[in-house]
Amino acid sequence: MLIRPYRDSDFATLCQIFLRAVRETASQHYSPAQINAWAQVDDARWRQKLANSRVLVAEKEGSVVGFITAVDRYIDLLFVAPEYSRQGMASALLTSLFALIPTGTLTVEASITARPCFERMGFQVVAEQRVESRGEEFVNYRMEKRR
Repeated sequence: MLIRPYRDSDFATLCQIFLRAVRETASQHYSPAQINAWAQVDDARWRQKLANSRVLVAEKEGSVVGFITAVDRYIDLLFVAPEYSRQGMASALLTSLFALIPTGTLTVEASITARPCFERMGFQVVAEQRVESRGEEFVNYRMEKRR
């Protein structure tokens, strides 16, 4: 596995990983209506989001299989292709981000699905939240890791 910086040519692959991870992996914890509300990509908004973030991608055998984004010390996105989940990809991405941000408190708003991964990496739940997106309410967890 290789962790490397994002390239503009990765954009379509990252969008597909996000959509597949939400539809296939997160669907075990969220309703079909919630998944439909969540699994949407606005190309212009996402391009801007990635341009304004620190983005790392995970490659395995030459294919992009996951990614993480952070703005300052806030982790915005962490997604892995479903066929690579539970194989250490998310942990490797987090470890690489930790190396780039060696001090200070890192925060994330983790889904029900992602919470165990963040807990294994030393994050603690600060608050359970109910957030609304596209007419659907979601449970997620504000978490932090003090370093």
